[in-house]
Amino acid sequence: MSRARVIVALSMFLSVVAAGTCFADDNSAFLQVIVTRQEHDPFLPWQKGQPIERYGYGAVVGPGLVLTTERLVRNHNLVELRAARSGERIPAVVKISDDQVNLALIKVTADHGLPPFKAMEIAGAVSEESELEILQLDSTRQVQRGDAQLLRVAMKSLPSASYASLTFDLLTDLNVTGEGAPAILNGKLAGLVMSYTRERRVGNMIPFCVIRQFLDDASTSPYRGFASAGFLWKQLIDPARREWLGVGDQDGGILVLSAVSESGAADVLEPNDVILEWDDRKIDSLGFYDDKEFGRLSLPYLIKGRRRPGEAVPVKIIRKGKQVSVQVKLTRADEKTHLIPDNTVGRKAEYVVEGGMIIREVTGRYLRSHGSDWQRIIDSSLVHTYHTKKLFPDSPGQRVVLLSAVLPHPVNSGYQQFRNRVITHLNGKPVSNMDDVFRIQTDDGNINRFTLKSMGIDLVLDKSLLNEANKNLSYLYRIPQLRWKRPPESQKQQ
Repeated sequence: MSRARVIVALSMFLSVVAAGTCFADDNSAFLQVIVTRQEHDPFLPWQKGQPIERYGYGAVVGPGLVLTTERLVRNHNLVELRAARSGERIPAVVKISDDQVNLALIKVTADHGLPPFKAMEIAGAVSEESELEILQLDSTRQVQRGDAQLLRVAMKSLPSASYASLTFDLLTDLNVTGEGAPAILNGKLAGLVMSYTRERRVGNMIPFCVIRQFLDDASTSPYRGFASAGFLWKQLIDPARREWLGVGDQDGGILVLSAVSESGAADVLEPNDVILEWDDRKIDSLGFYDDKEFGRLSLPYLIKGRRRPGEAVPVKIIRKGKQVSVQVKLTRADEKTHLIPDNTVGRKAEYVVEGGMIIREVTGRYLRSHGSDWQRIIDSSLVHTYHTKKLFPDSPGQRVVLLSAVLPHPVNSGYQQFRNRVITHLNGKPVSNMDDVFRIQTDDGNINRFTLKSMGIDLVLDKSLLNEANKNLSYLYRIPQLRWKRPPESQKQQ
């Protein structure tokens, strides 16, 4: 064999060894996650938008199991996995997803298998001195690495969700191209990257402790999720108010504003209670405590990160100037009890279209769908209700029912300008949620009178024209169903 051929063969061998070592060094596996997703149209809820393909990453955490972010697989029609240096797409299904911590567990379908990768172990601890490595794939689907350093640990709002969770901010030299990219510490999974800002070169990561808690819970049925106490609070730094409440200067403590109905706090805590200690940890006047693992953290991590739903925690409070000890039972936050659910996951909205009048309930997702300037566009009273009362219905099951828009048709001539107006009565009967709307329509045969909040007159449709108009509207606007009510058995899957 000539010298040139030997050099070429040796180069090819070294290239293969180097490529193989990419995974060998990791002692673990990660995959590209390909999601085809469709979201329900927030304004025409009988429609779906165009399918969109999104790319991210996931970490193999068990036989046929891959961990990724909930936001990546949200509203999915199809989920597929692809290994590095491979074109094969492996079909998978979402086993569990939790928007309260932005995590999802994907399972490979039975007739396919993952490449024989060793599952990633979960790291035990991460500190500022830890040398992290972020993994992703480049444009040729080769493994790409970047160093990362821990900048900050804090409870922060999750991207595209109404919940806060423990997050790590990372400084990295890698331009992260997809969420779910694993951060590795000594060959173990330290976290999954949720977002990345190229200008600042800072990524935001779901940490190992949240991942471990999620996987532990997902390993048993039913999945319980993460804990919530169910109360609103604010910092207590005003000396005059502290004195009026009977709180000493050195006591710390935060002020309870209100409790969410059907939560553990609703049975125990009252407005103007001052929480001095939670679960045997002192809470300062800003709402922070000293965490044994992460240092100074805000109170919500004591609830969400250190306990589980169903557990009761000791709480020391000052009520009417006297120190009292109580037990607060933790639950899982559930939007079905809220006056205005956020519905960040994009469940299909229940609706009725009567004479072109679109009736639906208000959600946070619907309000935000009007764009970044939605708070100026939407009626100010509705914005105020969302910001101040969205968690607090006056009675169980109450929602805000809306005339969201009017589809132009001769039957509703003169009403086309009405949109995003709160409905108080239909056919003269009070309305507090979509169940009332369905019941009134069923009992009366149709809806022809709309009473809107803060209006002195009703909107009235010609009852004799409604049946024909509805048929025409269904054809013109391609509405397959003029009313849609969520089946009970699929309440959480839609």
